[in-house]
Amino acid sequence: MITNEQNVGSLLLRLGERLKEARLARNESQELFAQRLGLTRQSYSKMEKGSPQTLIGKWLEASSILGRLDGWQEVLTPKEDLFAKFKRKTSKRQRAGGRRKKKT
Repeated sequence: MITNEQNVGSLLLRLGERLKEARLARNESQELFAQRLGLTRQSYSKMEKGSPQTLIGKWLEASSILGRLDGWQEVLTPKEDLFAKFKRKTSKRQRAGGRRKKKT
């Protein structure tokens, strides 16, 4: 049985591999790319190996440098249920609360 932790680990490994491929396609060393991200070479190396300790901000910065930031849009876009969308459009807006009673 595959656990959630294994899924995350394998996804991070693939993400790291893609990062490495993109860096090599640009003919940049780990040292140079790490400097651009504000990381040490060792920390960047861990990023390419799929370390779960890498901050999401560093992944986004790396994607921006590589011109792949648009790829994150799908990750960040909430999935929408078409039935829920239809229900929202057809139902009347309801107030959050009723009228308050005046204190006497």
